[in-house]
Amino acid sequence: MNLNDIQKLFNYTEWANHLVLEAVEGLTEEQQKHDFKISHGSLHGTLVHMAGAEWIWLERWRGTSHSNIWTAHDFADIPAIRGRWQQIEAERRALLEGLSEEDIHRELSYRNLKGEPFTLPLAEQMQHVINHATLHRGQAVGMIRQLGERPPAVDLLYYLIPQK
Repeated sequence: MNLNDIQKLFNYTEWANHLVLEAVEGLTEEQQKHDFKISHGSLHGTLVHMAGAEWIWLERWRGTSHSNIWTAHDFADIPAIRGRWQQIEAERRALLEGLSEEDIHRELSYRNLKGEPFTLPLAEQMQHVINHATLHRGQAVGMIRQLGERPPAVDLLYYLIPQK
């Protein structure tokens, strides 16, 4: 995997995350906070977790390993989540623009939330973040469907193939 591939997958991730955010913003607060007993409980909680995980990893790539991740109580509503998430995306784009091919294949050490040390190439850490977002977007799509609503089509193919 090269830097261009990583950037393309993050662009897709942002596109798909935005579709899910838009769909969730169209729901009532009760629907947004309904506990589905999966993932991080509600759509609200799952979106907070997704944004928080992207922040945690961005911070690790910048040299800071945190021991806490955000909870649903840290954000009052979906617009608050969206606002913070947009900042994370902008900061990640800036980081990506400053990287070289050599940088993404370099080993990068970090500590997980428990403080345990790990070392992986930056590209593999970035692939994990992209995959993590895909997992939780799928859960969010399932939650939207369980509410009787039509979820957005967020598969990679829909990003790659222009729609008519």
